[in-house]
Amino acid sequence: MNNIETSQPANQLEGRKAGGDNLFDINRLIRLVLKNWYLFVISFPLCFGAVFLYHRYTVPVYKASATLMLKGSEQKSFTQADLMEGFGLSPEMRSVENQSFIIRSRNIIKKAIDRLDFGVSYYQIGRFKDSEIYNRSPFVVDFDSIHPQLLNVPVEVVLLANNQVQVRVKSESGVLHNYAEEKFAGRTGGLDYEKVVKEGEWVTENAFSFKIDRKSNVNPTPGASYYFIFKSHSQLTSEYRSSLGVAPYREGSSILFITSVGTSPGKIVRFLDVLCEVILEHNLDQKNDMATRSIAFIESQLATVSDTLDKVQDRLSSYRKANRFMGPSEFSEKLADKYYDTETELKMLNMRVDYYKFLQNNLKVSNDFEQFLLPAVDNESTGLVSELVKQLIELQKEIEMLKGTAQESNQYVVALNDRIEITIDLLNKSINQVLMNLSLEKNKIEKELQSIIRDMEKLPELEKDYLIIDRTYKLNDAIYTFLLQKHSETQISKASNAPDNEVIDNASISAIVSPNKNSDYKKGLMLALLIPAVFIGLKEFLNTKVRGSDDLRMLVPQVPVIGMVVNNKNDAENVIHEYPHSVISESFRSIRTKLKFMAASGDLKVITLTSSNTGEGKTFCAQNLASVFAISGKKTVLVGFDMRKPRLTALFDLEHKDGLSNYFIGQCGVEDIIYDSFLENVSVIPAGPIPPNPSELIVGERTDALYAYLRKEFDVVVIDSPPIGLVADARLLMHHSDCNLFIVRANYTSKDHMVHTIDNLLSEKVEGLGVVLNDISINEKGYGYYTAEYYGGKTHV
Repeated sequence: MNNIETSQPANQLEGRKAGGDNLFDINRLIRLVLKNWYLFVISFPLCFGAVFLYHRYTVPVYKASATLMLKGSEQKSFTQADLMEGFGLSPEMRSVENQSFIIRSRNIIKKAIDRLDFGVSYYQIGRFKDSEIYNRSPFVVDFDSIHPQLLNVPVEVVLLANNQVQVRVKSESGVLHNYAEEKFAGRTGGLDYEKVVKEGEWVTENAFSFKIDRKSNVNPTPGASYYFIFKSHSQLTSEYRSSLGVAPYREGSSILFITSVGTSPGKIVRFLDVLCEVILEHNLDQKNDMATRSIAFIESQLATVSDTLDKVQDRLSSYRKANRFMGPSEFSEKLADKYYDTETELKMLNMRVDYYKFLQNNLKVSNDFEQFLLPAVDNESTGLVSELVKQLIELQKEIEMLKGTAQESNQYVVALNDRIEITIDLLNKSINQVLMNLSLEKNKIEKELQSIIRDMEKLPELEKDYLIIDRTYKLNDAIYTFLLQKHSETQISKASNAPDNEVIDNASISAIVSPNKNSDYKKGLMLALLIPAVFIGLKEFLNTKVRGSDDLRMLVPQVPVIGMVVNNKNDAENVIHEYPHSVISESFRSIRTKLKFMAASGDLKVITLTSSNTGEGKTFCAQNLASVFAISGKKTVLVGFDMRKPRLTALFDLEHKDGLSNYFIGQCGVEDIIYDSFLENVSVIPAGPIPPNPSELIVGERTDALYAYLRKEFDVVVIDSPPIGLVADARLLMHHSDCNLFIVRANYTSKDHMVHTIDNLLSEKVEGLGVVLNDISINEKGYGYYTAEYYGGKTHV
């Protein structure tokens, strides 16, 4: 007999418990999957069916895209002509990042929405889902933009015969909107409206006012129901802005992909096309803005100069008639021309000085840089000031575009404000320098003009007065001619401007965002595998019972598994006697054989069977193990040491016979309590009457004498002891045994209780300890191949 002397430290108990639920053993996983194959058979059709239904009854979401190219200017410097023509936009405004931000701005998207007919959305009612029918509705709704309209509430429409329409509106409450003024128009309470009207007849209530006109080129589906919903432009702007995406083709590229997603492919394509139009127009407006401002300034100056010129011309004509003056002398004409040229130069210089002072004052008192006009009399010497003014205007426009889109704390907005402050500081310094230069030039011109005036004072009085009037006329005529020339040049430049951006690809549907069949079926496959796996894993993790031999090997690897007894599906207690050729009988034969091999080098006489709790088949295994030794020719005795619940007494009909309890108190001898049974070579010693103190009875010399007598008289002694996990009786008997079999019942014995009990036995160095797994399924590994034909007799399994 191979004695087991291995002890198990108590602090390793928890580690073995965790190991008992190890789900990462590949062989164990495969067996678990094969054992629960039916879960996968159920899971696969359920998951794939759910995916199919999801695709069948879910409204698809489409993605449309358009391609836009930003064509930035290559110029690095700015000339007066460029400024007048609208060229010279700041490089920042042409950057991809800035343009992307502007495209997504609320102002740009609002302009696009205002051009579209998205204020009314049309839907067809289906059995399982409603579909939006943009441009495919059999009717069109014409509504009163001044009258308040009920937002976001379905208005059901049924087209009837004889050009009649049934209208139904039901709502608990709602928001009213005025489309003409684009503002909130109040709220309405509960509404339950139903009416049949003629096509084209106005349907008017406090919460709405509209009429329905049927389209002649669209035939409605018989019996189909429709509804439409009013949506405000502000709401639509938020919806389409949230679905808009702008991304460059690659980093550093000036090509942008503009995308939008929605349930109506026609709508999102139309929206992107109109948005691209608005983007191009916005870009062109930016380029033309300076030219437009210059034209407005020139036209206002032309009107003033023209009026002055008419008055001076009339005055000159009247002077000639009144004084019969024929004309000045050659000297006076030359002197007058010189005076005229000098005074014209001085006046143009004063215009420039006034403008720069105007800029300087406005920088101190106002942040509205759009009122800064670039003067038509500017020249190359003050080009830096003009450039800085241009940059200030463009930066302010960019800030205005971001209002309502970005917070003040936004890094981009903070950077723009910092740039504005730096530009203002540079502009002040540049203006001071320009004014200083202009002051020097003005002093020089004024000195020259005073010299000419002194010469003119020497002329005759009549000629002198005429020259003064003629000088005024020529000066205004020159300014008028100059302004006309600049007006024409600016208009030509504005007309020749083209947008910097270009639409490369018009909007089109590029993909279906959701539902994605490939992705969803992959997810369905994952779920079909995952759900049973999770179920199996939870079942394994939460199961506290010993399930099979794998659990035993992991929970108590130091204790050998002596044998496995398959499930007894019959009512027979002694299967060896009643079903000798059954699979369960073969289980006990296998245990007998293994015990013989284990005792090859020693004498195996006494076998004690115990368990951690009641109901684990200890008595069943004991009597069948005794029977299987008996049929091999061994003289066997079955001892019922479980004196608390003496089940053997009832099985062998020995209720009124003396037993162990009588022997221990000295009422009888050993020979008096040994009874023959109905089984050949099997004797039985019953427990006798239930004593109040079984443990005290077992301890003593009479127990030693009992074991000595049984070893002498019998070949095999099978002890049916009490559960060692509940009482100490079995532990007192184990040192008399050659082999101690611990009975574990599959799917019944508690793992914790079993591990704790066996750990105690190992720590106490109990010898000859082995485990018998009872009540396992016939499909457990090692038994599934047995058949009735193999044994040649009737088999009950």
